[in-house]
Order: sequence, then C-alpha cells, then structure tokens
Amino acid sequence: MRLLLLIIILFYFSSCDKEDGTTSPVFDNNYGLGMYVLTDLGVNFYNYDDSIPQLKEDIFRSVNDISVNNARKIKFKGTKAYIISQDYIITTNVNTFENKGRIDGFNSISDIDFISNDRLIVLDQGDSKIKIVDLASMDITTTIEAGDRVNPMTVFSNSYKSFVLNGGSMSNNDKDTSVVVIQYRDNLVHLAEIIDILYVGENPNSAAISGNLKILSKGNYDPINTSTNTESSLSNVNQYNNEVYSTDVLTGIYNAANLMSNYNNTFCYFTALGGVYTINTNNLNTNLIINVNTSIINSVVHSYQDTDSTIAFSEMLYMNDLDNPNVVYQYNLNLSSFTDTITCTGNVTDIEFY
Repeated sequence: MRLLLLIIILFYFSSCDKEDGTTSPVFDNNYGLGMYVLTDLGVNFYNYDDSIPQLKEDIFRSVNDISVNNARKIKFKGTKAYIISQDYIITTNVNTFENKGRIDGFNSISDIDFISNDRLIVLDQGDSKIKIVDLASMDITTTIEAGDRVNPMTVFSNSYKSFVLNGGSMSNNDKDTSVVVIQYRDNLVHLAEIIDILYVGENPNSAAISGNLKILSKGNYDPINTSTNTESSLSNVNQYNNEVYSTDVLTGIYNAANLMSNYNNTFCYFTALGGVYTINTNNLNTNLIINVNTSIINSVVHSYQDTDSTIAFSEMLYMNDLDNPNVVYQYNLNLSSFTDTITCTGNVTDIEFY
C-alpha cells in the first residue's frame, strides 16, 4: 500500500512539472575554448583550432533569446564570461553561454579586472569613479572617487594592487598623466583604497609586464588639428614600490595604444599610427610589422599545418581593420604573413581568447 502511494505521489509531481512548464532547460556545451569576437551587434565565437574553423554569430542571443546592447569587451574568470556593455555587465556560463545574471549601476564602463576575494574592479568612465563588485552577490560594494574630470581608461592588476590609467581625451587641454594605485588586498581585511598616484607620459592607456611594469602613453593625438600632436612614450615602473624609474619618448610614434607582451615576455606589441609595432622594452627600439589601420590586437599560440606531414606552432596575432570594420585578420608571426580573414556582421569592438 505504501509503495502504491509513493508511485502515485511521484506521478503527480512529475505531471505537475510538465503541465506548469517548470522543467529546467538543457543548454548544450557548444562554446568554451576558442576566440570571441565582439561587435556592436553581438558576441561571436570562432573555433580557430578546429580542422574547419567556423564563426558562430550572436551566440548570446541564439542561446538566451535576448541581446546584449552595445557590447564593448569580454573577459573570463573560471567558467564564466563577463560581457561588458555601456552601463551593465552580463555574466554567462562560458561553455553554454547561458545567461547567469546581470550587474547594474554603471554609467559608461571602460574596463574591468578580477581581484582577490571574488571581486571585480570596474572603471566607470562616465562618472569618473572606480567601483568594486562582489561577484557572489553581484552588487557594487565600494565606490572610489577617481577625481574631477579624469578619464579612467584601463586597469592593470598584480597580486595585491591595481593600477588605474587615466587616459585624458583628444583635447590638448584635457590631457592627463596620472595613474591611480589602489591596494585591494592585505592579510586581514578586504581593501579598496587609493594608496598612491603616479605620473607618467601624456594620456596613459595600456600596460604590460616586461621585466618591470611598462605603461604606454599615447601622447596628444588629434587627426584634425595635427599641430598639437605629441609623440607617445613608455614609462618604466616598479610595480612593488610604485617608483617611476623613467618615461621615454618613442620617437616618431603617435597615438600608441594596446601594449601587450608576446607569448614569452621577450618583447611587446602595440598599435599606433601606421599599424602594429613591436618594441624592445630594454632599448626602446620599435619596428613596424603590419601596416593595417587597427585599434584592437590580441595573440594566441596555436598549431597550423606547416607541410603535409608536419604540425608547427606559432604565435598568431589577431586584429581588426578600421577601414573594414567588420573584419578580423589572422597574422602568422612565424611566417610573417596573413593566414585568415574572418568576416563578421557588425563592427568589431573586442577580440579575446578563452
């Protein structure tokens, strides 16, 4: 009798679940490892390591039936992707791209970074503030005033503090040379406080570790009124004691941005007027390697078919093309040649790898 009663109860709840439509949806693991290309129309996935690479477009919308408006950047932590729009951040499962929630409370986000104790530092360029988000509750827990009329553009973090680069603007009257240092971790409490302000070149916008912390400043650049333009510069900074050892002008380089180390940190790449450059951060020698008008670069090491029987490995550089804004190029640095062109729907806004 008890067994019969149990069967009836289980059948009842199973029937209710189907009738009420409360069965949890099943999401396929279609994404994960690969390249993510953001455009102003959505998030695209490119499985570059497959034998027949394919671009899957607007994957967030195809999975969740909603769009991410004005997607600017994408970053990853663990099994989650964080899609940055102008005034909110969407979180997803990186393997399925199922929507896992939204973080609000921003005006105009320029950059984010992950810091200790499962927190997120967000640069809210729209109101010149730095905001700390608790990723467990997905709420803003701390707001730091960056200063009047500053333009927090990029954040670069080490194991216990973050460097916020204030990028100024196109106007020569609004140039900035400051980097705000925020300590976010000690042995006892969760911190988020300004501990120093560094002064580097005009309008710093990107940073990389190459020996010391290197901070790239674009100088002043106005394509219309070129008489006010100044050359870019590179600062050499001790990331532990915050000492700026030097700031050196990069002769003949204008509008530099997107500083990043190569795969083994022996030199760096950056974009500037004329294309993509390399720089030896010890002697500051620069070299133009690709003459594409680009504003976004990223690199990854992966395999390619060298001969019929040989697989080779190379660092591949991916970039957008401002003259063809819906295109991403793949450039093989071993072969010094373009090896792929990816055409998207919409204008490319970011390229990132997971």
